[in-house]
Amino acid sequence: MFVRLRERWRRWAWPERLQFGVAVILQLAIAGVLVSALAEGQWLVAFTAAVVLALTFLPALIERELQLQLPVELTLFTCLFLYAAFGLGEVERFYQRFWWWDLLLHSVSALVLGLIGFLLVYTFHQTRRVVLPPLYFALTAFGFAVTLGTLWELFEFGMDWGFGFNMQKSGLVDTMTDLLVDVAGAALAAWAGYHYVSGGDSLLADRLFRRMVSANPRLFGRGRPGARRPFSRRGGTPPD
Repeated sequence: MFVRLRERWRRWAWPERLQFGVAVILQLAIAGVLVSALAEGQWLVAFTAAVVLALTFLPALIERELQLQLPVELTLFTCLFLYAAFGLGEVERFYQRFWWWDLLLHSVSALVLGLIGFLLVYTFHQTRRVVLPPLYFALTAFGFAVTLGTLWELFEFGMDWGFGFNMQKSGLVDTMTDLLVDVAGAALAAWAGYHYVSGGDSLLADRLFRRMVSANPRLFGRGRPGARRPFSRRGGTPPD
């Protein structure tokens, strides 16, 4: 693992190194919350911090299990979101201090999760495991983001009901508002993915997908940067 990380560090330009460095700092900050909670005997906070810290390593686990390289932006987003939701939202009480904090996290997370959902389907398409028209790409990305947003709301309910947290705040109103924001963010991600795979230039998706393709030539082969996209309006046709 460390050997691969060292090799990637050498290949990365300074923006990628900066993003990875910020992600590591956020992991250390969460680890600091864990140590502080253990020292003070706050066992629930310590348990939650341990779970959150473990989740920050999810991109690395996916890379190892699936034998692929994810864009460093996904690692940064995972750490940033988890720190913002737990370290700032719960520990620093941003949820109580700023009414818009929860909505901000939901909108950004839904957008990024939608792009990740599209990226997964795009990977299967480019490796010829599935062949789908652009509309189904968009629907899959939308459904992926909304489903994970719903699961997060169930997680909030479980934490409030089982451990006395106040993650849902106003109850039903908070939950439905979060879901509406999730739907809006997922729809934007679905539009970006649809526009990209149809041959358009999507500022939201283009850089992320090109980085994914260029980092995994073994998977994508013909899909290296500069290659024609499937269903491109500039002359592409569905793959055989």
